[in-house]
Amino acid sequence: MEATPRVDLRPLKPLLRAYALGYLTVTGPRLLDFLKTLGKKHRSAQENLAILYNILKTSTQVNRFPAAAALIVAGATVLPRLARSLLQWLLFALSKTKGIRLSGNLNHRIHFVCSFLSAWLAFGLLNRDEAWVRKRAKSRTAASVDMSNFESPNQHHLPPPSYHPHYAGKTIDFTLFVFCRALDIAVITVWTRTRSKPWHLEHRSPTLANFLRKSADPSIFAASAAIIMWSWFYSPERLPRAYNRWISKAADVDGRLIELLRRARQGDFVYGQDTGQAPFLGGMCRDLGLPEEYGDPTKTIPVPCEVYHCGTSTSCEVHAISRFWRSWKFAMEIYVPLQVLARLRSRNSKAALDGLKSAARSSSFLAAFVALFYYAVCLARTRLGPRLFSYKTVTAQMWDSGLCVLAGCLACGWTILLERPSRRQDIAFFVAPRALATILPRVYDKRYIYREQAVFASSVALIMTTLRMGNDRRVRGVLGRILGSILKE
Repeated sequence: MEATPRVDLRPLKPLLRAYALGYLTVTGPRLLDFLKTLGKKHRSAQENLAILYNILKTSTQVNRFPAAAALIVAGATVLPRLARSLLQWLLFALSKTKGIRLSGNLNHRIHFVCSFLSAWLAFGLLNRDEAWVRKRAKSRTAASVDMSNFESPNQHHLPPPSYHPHYAGKTIDFTLFVFCRALDIAVITVWTRTRSKPWHLEHRSPTLANFLRKSADPSIFAASAAIIMWSWFYSPERLPRAYNRWISKAADVDGRLIELLRRARQGDFVYGQDTGQAPFLGGMCRDLGLPEEYGDPTKTIPVPCEVYHCGTSTSCEVHAISRFWRSWKFAMEIYVPLQVLARLRSRNSKAALDGLKSAARSSSFLAAFVALFYYAVCLARTRLGPRLFSYKTVTAQMWDSGLCVLAGCLACGWTILLERPSRRQDIAFFVAPRALATILPRVYDKRYIYREQAVFASSVALIMTTLRMGNDRRVRGVLGRILGSILKE
């Protein structure tokens, strides 16, 4: 009796892992938010079940992230197998030679093309969100001007525009994330492949090459943090809402102080001139127990740092220490539960202690980030800045209209050096896409969507091909470990 042939399902395991991880990534935060509001909002059991069902069901739609993740992984696992089998069959049919093996370079090209095609299709799925398109169209319609209400003197009317733009940009954050990772891989690949050349920097100047390797990730983070913090102060609409709220919560600053700095930059708050801003800042000084004249730009030049301290202390150093302590406690409330969850399986007391140490170190990094930002602002506007530059050259108005904030933005990011070197890369490439998103338009005309689609597909193809070639180390950090575990068959 012949044995029943078994279907090999191993190639499908990476797809299932990708779908499951994508589903948890999308659904998990929504479930947590639902559980938080379960006892606060008065809803019937039927309403709660309907909301829960909607949360669980929405992520299973074909145009959601789990399906796109599975499709991308299929392009790196299943599709190359089919393509190789088809190509080998064609070569056998043409040459009648058995056992034809494809070269390594051809295999890599097949992997890249298959990954590119699957990522291209996945991008199309993610952008099939009609609700998002309708939302953008509605906001566009509300902001448009009804030309029928205007009549020219000669009763001649301009024809309506022939093209009504549709909007895209739903996946811009995802695209920038994979682009930054692909760029990192490309730089590492070029560096590695040219290492044997006599003109390589490691042969000409080993000390400089070692310095560049160690400072690359901190420099990327410092530059990205500076762009993000500048945007948070002066262009908060360029940041995602959730990210903006998180920064505001970590900064823990009186909104009136932020408004003062924005008005100073816009020219509404001017030292030596009565522009009607004295009551605004005077009310803040009164609430802090400070003299109201501190907020009058015609009487007090510049605004004392005590106002910037929000009533904490008259000393800039004491204020910085206070900021560090408050931010450290805030960060520990976030990092300790995460470390506990990560080590639930381990019953070793040493693992628990290591988790607490890791949480304390990460919290110290975040606390130092916040404290150094505020201290750099004070140093620039009243302590160190006036000693380096005369008030005739760099006036108090110039410091408070942007230079003091710029000093804080440039200084705070270097606290990444407090983190472990193995963590710096992950943190740097977490914030780099968000910094790019503040520079690039978040919403653009949909007829140009093919540009983003090409960048997305090329970046994903490079990442997946690098992993399948066995160069896992080039896909550094958490991303490499996650993708490596998903693609394992």
